[in-house]
Formats: sequence, C-alpha cells, structure tokens
Amino acid sequence: MKANLSVENVTVAFGGLKALNNVSIAFPGGQITGLIGPNGSGKSTMINTISGQLTPSAGSVRLGAQEINGLRSDQIAVMGLARTYQIPRVPPQLTVQEVISVPFSYVRRKSHLAPGIGDERSIAEFCGLSPVVMRRCGDLSITDLRRLEIARALACGPDVLLLDEVMAGLSHEDAHAVIEIVRRIHAAGVTVVIVEHVMSIIANLCDRVVVLNQGELLADGKPKDVLSAPSVREAYLGKGFKL
Repeated sequence: MKANLSVENVTVAFGGLKALNNVSIAFPGGQITGLIGPNGSGKSTMINTISGQLTPSAGSVRLGAQEINGLRSDQIAVMGLARTYQIPRVPPQLTVQEVISVPFSYVRRKSHLAPGIGDERSIAEFCGLSPVVMRRCGDLSITDLRRLEIARALACGPDVLLLDEVMAGLSHEDAHAVIEIVRRIHAAGVTVVIVEHVMSIIANLCDRVVVLNQGELLADGKPKDVLSAPSVREAYLGKGFKL
C-alpha cells in the first residue's frame, strides 16, 4: 500500500543532543499505526516534526509526494494533516462549539466522515460532545477535553490524523469510548497515527506498530510481532511483559 505520510532520514538535534537520529518511517494510507517507546525516545519530537512545530535538522517529511518540513502548522493542516496534543490547548473562555468552529475558518477541507457531518454541532455529536457543545472549555472534564481535541482536529477534514496520548488520564470506560471514536474515524478513510502507552490498546487497535528508542527506530511491524520482540521488551516493555 502506498504511504501517504513518510519520514525520510530525519534528524532533529537540539545543540549536541539528537532527539531523532536518521529515522525513516513510512505510514501506509488507511492504516492505524501505533507509535510507542520509552519516555525520551523521540515520540513527541516525531509528532512535532511531522506537524510543523519543529523543523528537522536533516531529512524530510512528505505528505503524499509533497515535502512539508519547514511549512507552518496551519499550512500543513490545509494540506490534510491534523493533530491532537497531550495537554489540551483550548481557550477556557470559549465554548466547545466555538473551538470546533476555528478550523472551518481557515482549513475548509471536505470531511471524510459520514454524510451530514460537516459543521460544528455534527462533529461535536460524532465525538460525543453534544451535551456540552455550548459549555465553556474551562468547565469541561478531562474526558470532554480529550474528545474536544479530536473534534477540533476532525474539523480540519484531515487525510492523516496524529493522536498524541488522547486516552491519557481516562477511566477504562471513557478510554473505550474514545477507542470507538478512533475506529469510526479510521473506517471513514482517515490514516491514523497514535501515541499510546497502554499496550492492550496498541495491540487491539493498531494495524502496525513503530517503536522508537533513544531517537532511533527500534522496531516496525505487526503488533503481535513487535510487542513480542526481545529488543522491544528489553528497551521498553520489560522481559516479563504479557498482554
């Protein structure tokens, strides 16, 4: 399957420290890819580099055939790539509907989601936010803030969606509900890359898993194969790891 997102020989250096060191990854279109690794492995740097918050010191990031490194985040969003953040970044005084409305003003891409889902309220409903759509963001629970991060990204109409720990801090029940939202997004034809530390979620949700360690690519393959690899267990999961 042709990749619609690829990272080619990317290095990101902060002074003498290489947060990413000559990493190449192809993210096949239409798949859910898990991006995992220990703290400090380069996951956040990778997400920030792909989405335009960081510019690589060397190498390139491509969306389809077009190189996107060096572009601003809003330019990348217009081209079809959106992301969420580990720590929700929403103005507390705005309502849920107002936050979702912002991407419509500058991205204006057709949504992949079901017919009829193309405005603030329909995207809020898709993400389970209808009961709080007029509530101020400062009054939202962590669960609703996580859902809002997804909703705002979906308002960009992305071909590729980067999810950065969207289930962090959620109860088992709430995390399961977010997993179902991710599955529905994927079923609509969106390529998904998800950073997650709960391996049962990675194993059950992802078509493929990529492992970073100390800024380098450690493993890349099907979840069962990657999570059972001795190198991954030693570097990240622990030798006694079991799903």
